[in-house]
Amino acid sequence: MRRLALLVLIAVPLSSGVALADNDVGCGVGTTLMAGRSGLVSHVLASWTNGSTGNSVSLTFNSFGCDSTGEVTADAQLRKFAAANIDQLAHDVARGEGEALAAFAHLLGVQGSQAEVFGAFTQAHFETLFPSADVDSNQMIDAFYGLLQG
Repeated sequence: MRRLALLVLIAVPLSSGVALADNDVGCGVGTTLMAGRSGLVSHVLASWTNGSTGNSVSLTFNSFGCDSTGEVTADAQLRKFAAANIDQLAHDVARGEGEALAAFAHLLGVQGSQAEVFGAFTQAHFETLFPSADVDSNQMIDAFYGLLQG
């Protein structure tokens, strides 16, 4: 419980920092320099460089992979969380409640007072969100967005 609460407390502020770029370290000089590299060190260096080189300049001039014309979204953080917790999310959605589902709802901006309604909604659409045992997190999120548009 504490680890999940800590994850939510960390994930929400971080999501605002990468809100204009749908990758895990945002846009900017660091992302450009570390393009194609993987691993924790590369991600930390890219994120640190992005933050220390003034992302506002990159956003203002739409340079270094930044695009200030797009919709502000926390989709990348949501997808990252879902990928790391897909099995627990499936379990929680089937029940209509649980820690992973609560964190997922929080990342979506669902207010605490609406948590029960959100849980009931996802539970009622379990078969759409998880049509098979091998559904991946991106398929589940895309299905969720489809339900909202629908």
